[in-house]
Amino acid sequence: MYFGDVITHHEKRVSVLGLALLATPTALSANSTTTVIPDVAHALGISAADATWTATAFGWAAVLGAPLTATLLRSGVRATVLVSAGLVLLGTLLVTVAPTLPVLLAGRAAQAAGGGALVTLAIGLAGTTRRTGAITAGVGLVGAFGPLAGATLAEISWRLPLSLSLIALLAVPVVLRGAVNSEGGAAPVDIVGIVLVMALVSTLVLVVRFPVPALLTAVVAVALLVLHIRRSPDGFIPHSVLRSRVFLTSAALACALSTSYFALLYTVPRLLEQHWSADRIGVTILITLAAGSIAALLFTRYTSWGGSSTIIAAGVLATVLPLVAPWPTAYATATAFGMFAATAGLAWYATRAGRAAPADHRSTALSLCTLCYQLGGAFGPAIAAGLIV
Repeated sequence: MYFGDVITHHEKRVSVLGLALLATPTALSANSTTTVIPDVAHALGISAADATWTATAFGWAAVLGAPLTATLLRSGVRATVLVSAGLVLLGTLLVTVAPTLPVLLAGRAAQAAGGGALVTLAIGLAGTTRRTGAITAGVGLVGAFGPLAGATLAEISWRLPLSLSLIALLAVPVVLRGAVNSEGGAAPVDIVGIVLVMALVSTLVLVVRFPVPALLTAVVAVALLVLHIRRSPDGFIPHSVLRSRVFLTSAALACALSTSYFALLYTVPRLLEQHWSADRIGVTILITLAAGSIAALLFTRYTSWGGSSTIIAAGVLATVLPLVAPWPTAYATATAFGMFAATAGLAWYATRAGRAAPADHRSTALSLCTLCYQLGGAFGPAIAAGLIV
C-alpha cells in the first residue's frame, strides 16, 4: 500500500474546504518568494541568482513530499498529517532565525517537504475531477496572492512571506476528524524505490545548474530504477501503472505545464522590473494569476470534453507569448495562461491518470502524476535562475 486504500476509503469524509486549506498555504509560500528574492539577496549578502536557490530548494523538497506521503501512509492518514505538519513547523522556525543561506535552504526544504506531503494527501483525498479541480484552483487562487503578499509583508521582514506555509496547520484538526481510525495496510514500504525516485528527482533539479554531472547521475538513477521496478513490479512505482500510455502522457503533460508556469512565475516579475514599480507588479501578477485559477475552476467544473486540447493550447500560448511579444502586458498575460494550463491540467490529467491505472493502483497513479506536477515546481525556478543574469 502506498497511496491506495487508506486514501480512497476516506476520500469523502473530509470537506473540500478543509482539503483546500491544507494544500493552499504551500502555494502561497512558494509564490511569495518571487518578489522577495532581491530582499533575501540583500539581507544575506548574496546574488539574486543564489537567492533563487530558496525557490529551487522549496520546489525540490515539495516533490519529495510524495515519497514522504507514501512512507507515512503505512501508519495511516493521521500520522501522515501530523508528521507533515511537524515538518512545516520546524522549517518555519528555521526560516525565522536563519542567519545564512544554507540554514534558510534547510528551513525552506523542511517546509516544502511537509507542505508537499499535505498537498499530495489533499489531492489524494479529493477523489473526483470536480473536487480535485476545486483544490487545485484554490491552490492557484491563493497562490496568486503570493507575489503581492511577499511584496507587502517584506516591508516588515522578508522572513514573513517565507513563513506563510504555517497557515496549513489550521486545517490539521479538520483533516484529523475525517481520518479517524484510518490505518495503512501491512505491505512493506518500498524503501529502495523511494530512495531511487528521490535521487532521480534531486539530480534532475540540478540539471540546469550542473548539466553534465547531473545528467550522468540521472542516467544511472534511471537505470537502477528500471531494474528495481522489474524486480519489484508492485513497489513504489508499480510496473502496471507505467504500462499505461494515458498515465505516461498525463504525467508528462502535468510536468511540462507546471514547469512552464513556474518558470514564468519567477522570470516575469524580473522582466517587469524594467517597466513597472514593485507594487504594480504585485497587483498585476495577482490579477492575472487569480484570473487563470478562476478560469481553471470553472473549466474543470463544467467541461467534460475537449479539455486536453484546450489546456495544451493555453500552455503553448503561455510559453510562446513572451517570446513573440516582448511587452509588459504580454508578459503578465502569459502568467494567466500559464496558471490556467497548470492548474486545470493537474486536475484534468491526475484524475485521468488514476482512472487509466489498474483498480488497485489508481490512487498511486494519481499521486505519481501529482509528483510530476510538483517536479515542475522545482524545474521552473531552476530554469528561471539560469535565465536571470
